[in-house]
Amino acid sequence: MRIAIAGSSGLIGTAVAEALTARGDTVVRLIREGSGIPPAPGRLAWDPDGAGIAPSALAGVDAVIDLCGSPIAGRRWTGAVKQELRDSRLHPTLALADAVAGEGVPVLLNASAVGFYGNAGESVCVDAGADATAVGDGFLADLCAEWESATGAASAAGARVAHLRFGHVLSAAGGLLPIMKRVYQFALGGRLGSGHQYLPWIERSDAARAVLHVLDSQLSGAVNITGPDPARQAAFSEALARRLGRPAPWVVPKSVLRLVVGEIADEGLLASQRAVPRALRDDGFLFAYPGLDAALAAAFDAPFGAHGAAGA
Repeated sequence: MRIAIAGSSGLIGTAVAEALTARGDTVVRLIREGSGIPPAPGRLAWDPDGAGIAPSALAGVDAVIDLCGSPIAGRRWTGAVKQELRDSRLHPTLALADAVAGEGVPVLLNASAVGFYGNAGESVCVDAGADATAVGDGFLADLCAEWESATGAASAAGARVAHLRFGHVLSAAGGLLPIMKRVYQFALGGRLGSGHQYLPWIERSDAARAVLHVLDSQLSGAVNITGPDPARQAAFSEALARRLGRPAPWVVPKSVLRLVVGEIADEGLLASQRAVPRALRDDGFLFAYPGLDAALAAAFDAPFGAHGAAGA
């Protein structure tokens, strides 16, 4: 197959592109104009914040995978940052959905996140079936819902559209783990708030394999890209401490988290999303790393070069 990928230089995009190439697919990387990356075979320049991409540029493409989006964590959510988070997701998605519709590309896989569910507490967040979990409350939930709706032109044109709701992707090369590793190396790890909140995770190679499974299947709509057993934050902290051989004795109260990082504390660190991969499971997907300890071991043991760089 011939697959166009936006966001191919990111943590997930790199893994997906490598997995597709390894099995013999042709990958077309959509590169932002002005990025400084020179033209080359297999690269296609586009302008997601302006002219988008001409539908004819997708001629002969069997599917588009959109993994664009600037990082959520690592900074306070000022008004300008929130606008950047929206623009970096909605502009590419709207442009690609229009191009998919215009060229008649049959498949669009579009990134989303478990933030769609808001703070769901103890409830199990499922992606498929009559009891699929509805959108939650808060900035992230609203953003994810708007992000998914931005694919509407592709759906209306008859494309199969899947919304890939990613949990925390475990990799030593980017995402959550490098940040936490630095904290734990200074013996500052521990529980955040009560520690009872659920943290949905998935090992990076399993995440890439899951994306390919959705590509090859007939799955559409929401698909949770998460491991089968979301962990409470306290249990995740303990497992990470064991893996790193470092203590994790601290408890960081909610009030301190809110003071230090602002709004993201409630939606990104203290929110509970007990997201499970019902759609993947029911479609026969098998995880290589279904348990947290094995997933952490794989994340830290994988060669850095196999992970690529973090980014959108």
